[in-house]
Amino acid sequence: MNQSRKLFFITLTFTAGWASAQISRPGFEVASIKLNARCDTGGPSGGRSTPGRMALECADLRDLILTAYGIYGDGANPAPGNFRMQVVGGPAWMDSTRYDIVAKPAGNPPRSEMYGPMMQSLLEDRFRLKVHRETRQGPVYLLTLAKDGPKLHATKEGACVIADMDHPPEAGNALTRVCGKTKISSAGTVVTVDISGATIGNLCSQFSLVMDREVVDQTGIGGRFDIHLEVTPGDMQPKFVAGRTIEQQGQITDDQMDAAPSISTALQQQLGLKLETGRGPVQVLVVDHIERLTDN
Repeated sequence: MNQSRKLFFITLTFTAGWASAQISRPGFEVASIKLNARCDTGGPSGGRSTPGRMALECADLRDLILTAYGIYGDGANPAPGNFRMQVVGGPAWMDSTRYDIVAKPAGNPPRSEMYGPMMQSLLEDRFRLKVHRETRQGPVYLLTLAKDGPKLHATKEGACVIADMDHPPEAGNALTRVCGKTKISSAGTVVTVDISGATIGNLCSQFSLVMDREVVDQTGIGGRFDIHLEVTPGDMQPKFVAGRTIEQQGQITDDQMDAAPSISTALQQQLGLKLETGRGPVQVLVVDHIERLTDN
C-alpha cells in the first residue's frame, strides 16, 4: 500500500448474503453530515464529486445505500442489475429525512472508491448501518427471443473502447466510441436509442433504468452489438424510484402487473427481441439495522 495515502480503515464482518469475511476498507479523512429539513423528500438526491471531495445535497438514505452497496459495491465495473437493486427494510423515518454530506478523503481516490467502500464506512460509522444482500424471487420483465429470431448487428472488432467509471477514454483519443454507452435523442414523437458495442446486459440495464421492474436477460446471446431502436417518448419516461420496490412505488393493479410494456412491440419489430412479464431473481439490499444521526 502507498504509505503517502493516509487512509482510515474499519473492519467489517459481512452478514448472510455476502460471504463471511473480515475485510478492511478505506474511509474519508473528514466528513460532515447534516440533516436538511428543507429538502423535498419526494425529489431526487443531488450533488457532485471532484477529485478529493464529495458533496451531496438532500441525500436520501436508500439512494446512499444503493450507491454504496449496489452500484459501486462491486467496484468500477458494476453488474448490470446493480443499478436497479432494491433497498428493503428499515424504519419509516428513513423515507422522510434527507441529509447534506461533504466528505474529503486523503489524496485523490477514484470515484468508485469514494462512492463504494468509503461511503460504506461512512454509513456504518455515523448511522450504525448493518445491511446484507439477498436474491429473491420477484416481478421482472424477461427479455427473450422473438419468433423470427434476433435482428442484431454485431459490432466490428476494435470499433469501440471499453471503459469503466474510473477510467474514461483518454482526452483526444481518436477512437471516441465507448462500448455500451447510450445516446438518446428525440425528434417530435420519436425517441432514438443508440448503444454502441452493447452487450444484451447493457440493453437490459438501460431499460431497467426506466421501467417499473428489472429486465432480466434470457436470450442466451453473447457478444457486442450496435443497437438502434426507435420508441415513443413515453417509453423512456422513468417509471420507478431508485432503491424502491414495486410495492413502495405505489398501487399497481393486477392487469398492470400482467401486461407487457408498450416498448415490447418496438423491441420485437426492430430487434427481434420481446419482453414478457414473469418472476425471476431480484437482487435486494436488506437493512438489518440503522440509527438516526445523533451528531455531526
